[in-house]
Amino acid sequence: MAAGPDYGLRKHIGIAIDGGGVRGAIVAHGIIELENILGTRPLIDDPRVKVLAGTSTGSLIAASLALGLTGEQILTLYTQLGERAFSKAGTLRPFGVRIPLLSRARLPIRVVRALEKAPLSIGEVLLYGLMPARYSFDPLREIIRETLAGHSLGQNPTLAEVGVYLRAKPNQPELIITAVEVGARQTRFLKTTPSETYGRMTLVDALLASSAIPTYFDPIPIPPANGGRPTRWLVDGGVGNFGNPALVVAWEMCEPLGLGRGYDPADVTLYSFGTGFPPTEVYEKEYGTPRDWWALDWAIRATDLFVDDTIRETTRNLLAQYRGIDLRRFQVLLDRVVEPDRFDLLDDYLMIKGEQLRRLVRQNRHALRSPDDVDQRHDPEQIMIGSLEGLLK
Repeated sequence: MAAGPDYGLRKHIGIAIDGGGVRGAIVAHGIIELENILGTRPLIDDPRVKVLAGTSTGSLIAASLALGLTGEQILTLYTQLGERAFSKAGTLRPFGVRIPLLSRARLPIRVVRALEKAPLSIGEVLLYGLMPARYSFDPLREIIRETLAGHSLGQNPTLAEVGVYLRAKPNQPELIITAVEVGARQTRFLKTTPSETYGRMTLVDALLASSAIPTYFDPIPIPPANGGRPTRWLVDGGVGNFGNPALVVAWEMCEPLGLGRGYDPADVTLYSFGTGFPPTEVYEKEYGTPRDWWALDWAIRATDLFVDDTIRETTRNLLAQYRGIDLRRFQVLLDRVVEPDRFDLLDDYLMIKGEQLRRLVRQNRHALRSPDDVDQRHDPEQIMIGSLEGLLK
């Protein structure tokens, strides 16, 4: 493949991908364009690519890239398997009580869909009362294993085994998956480095943990060292401070040897991909004024209130901490709220948004373009503030 035009890329490249459920299909389009820019397909074969990290659906994309899938293959996975990933309801556990007779009982998925659409949040109340998680992870687990079936690592490699595979490559890339440990209330970084604490976790479980959106999926256990009963549980990485994992990529690449790779930030280009951002007016049109919310509304949307702001602050802190790094944050505006399980939008709306992201990547229109290109800057999240301009000069 012929290399594209000179995009001013530096010696070392990191890739960070946000969460967002089915909106990961948007990022797949951006990856296709990045392959064109680098002149390498799959991306993992480019010697400049050193670290890939993802949160939630972003972890699925990052892991797919690490194992040699192309952007087109990842897009196909989303478009062909999106509905299947949300095709099995979670088990019944009324008000959190385990009832032996219901231990394996599930509502038909069509009933779950109908309840989601019921007026006045009646269906939501019933779903949250009957099921701690509305979906089972079984279909997604099968999809991941089927995707791995033809790989030399087999269907169920551990993170440690994936690390051995990656370190055999000339560029020795690294994969980082974010998840939050519930009891500790702390983000955990599930890595493929040799000394990784979580190396005994399977890749499949690490990806499911990072994707375990509360109320959508059940948490995933951390396997005990002694093989006993699990006591530590992981949920979606977006629940913590790393819905955008760009900061951990910068840390891994630029911290001194022994902690990170020791690269000079001036030698690093970091691609950070968002999965779509609904502005204030869109969010309020969808959910109404907070004055009219009731307790369940607040519980459901509490994560929204800090995730988007955390993504902004993560980006700003990264620039302040790693002066001189070439950070490229790509994001598209959404004119509707797209919930993580809206697979019905994969064939039209999300494809349109994906093409928008692809154009932005091709044109190099990102949130941190220099001030002399301010007319070309695309910053829907409003990351840029006056104090950051000096850091970018």
